Amino acid sequence: MRALRERARVSGDRGAASVFVIGLIFALMVLAGLVVDGGRAVNGRAAALDDAEQAARAGANEIDEGLLRSTGQVRIDTADAERSARAFVVARGYAADDVHVTANDRTVTVRVQDEVPTALLSLIGVNSFNVTGTATARAAVGIVNEIGGAP
Repeated sequence: MRALRERARVSGDRGAASVFVIGLIFALMVLAGLVVDGGRAVNGRAAALDDAEQAARAGANEIDEGLLRSTGQVRIDTADAERSARAFVVARGYAADDVHVTANDRTVTVRVQDEVPTALLSLIGVNSFNVTGTATARAAVGIVNEIGGAP
């Protein structure tokens, strides 16, 4: 037994396993953080995309009814469309600064940005992920009067 202690003292391997185990634990924690927080980021991006799609549809519903009734032409009321899309997204919890809405007489495009906080990666200094979602919708009245036709 004494010979083993002497050999360990001479070879300088004392504590090498501890450093290895600490390094392994750190690597596993980072890997777990990538899995958990990466999943949170993917879910956050999907939610942002879904909210952008729904807001664009809400905006595309704002057609110029007076023009539709008088001429039969379908055209988006851009001011109402932007207001409706923005109101939808803000009601979903996005800050007004994180929402960009553009509308013309044919389409409404919504871009939202959100910040997803991390759970495990914050231990190594990654505190959040920025995610975005962008969607465009066209106005449609009935089946045959869709602006631009089917994609």
